[in-house]
Amino acid sequence: MIRTALEFIRKELEVYIVDREQDPANYTMNNVVDLKPVVLPDGTFNLNTATHVTIVLAGIDEERREGKSPYYIPVENKQFMKLNPPVELDLFILFAAHNTNYETALRDLSSIVSFFQANPVFDELKFPALNAGVTDPVSKSWQLIERLSFKLHSLTFEQQNNLWAMLGGKYIPSVVYKANMLTVFDMKGKESAPAITEMNFAE
Repeated sequence: MIRTALEFIRKELEVYIVDREQDPANYTMNNVVDLKPVVLPDGTFNLNTATHVTIVLAGIDEERREGKSPYYIPVENKQFMKLNPPVELDLFILFAAHNTNYETALRDLSSIVSFFQANPVFDELKFPALNAGVTDPVSKSWQLIERLSFKLHSLTFEQQNNLWAMLGGKYIPSVVYKANMLTVFDMKGKESAPAITEMNFAE
């Protein structure tokens, strides 16, 4: 599911920037936005100077809410499979604008902010390709995303320094967005319960 979300955002952001720039010499599809680590495990710097923007997962947090209930999925013989309450994730996503031309990198950074200003929420109604990366939604429906919302996440200078130190690189013009609500749950139920055939409501 995390991969599905980030690949979707990469593609949509690239389409937006290419359409916004209208500059085939410098902005073409599959040559603008990357999804990869800034630095490889061996310490090698991993930014492609031929592209403009790199997307990196910078952290994950759990969205805690009271009163979350189990899921019940219909199965055979009028039974319901009980699933544990889902885990709701917040993703902290770094967008680094690293074009070799500094002025161009700043322009790309503005395009990223403009993209999320125009599209703070993503769902399948407006973005049918939201779950295009899920190749087998029947058996892997836990990967499907119902909704993604994005909010700019401000960092202090100290937090920026710590983030780039963690990533193993030097500061590059960048912005961090907090994406929620990514719902993750295991489709393997622990027990079955009888189907509900009648419900009574008190007067």
